[in-house]
Amino acid sequence: MSAFVSEFLYLFVIIFVVFGVCFVLINLRQVVTGNEFRGTCASNNPMLKNKVGDCEVCGKKPDEDCQMPEMPQVR
Repeated sequence: MSAFVSEFLYLFVIIFVVFGVCFVLINLRQVVTGNEFRGTCASNNPMLKNKVGDCEVCGKKPDEDCQMPEMPQVR
């Protein structure tokens, strides 16, 4: 029974550490610079126009096409 508990705690600690590292890496821009994410679905949502404004990536308005040039396809 004791081996089961110690194995469970070991696995739990590994999962917690991996989750923490992933959280920090995903939020690295927020942690380092204090700026928000750019180009997310929330910032491009036309229903949030009054709160967020135009697209922060390309500057398009909700009723316009994206103003960024086409990116070449990666092979």
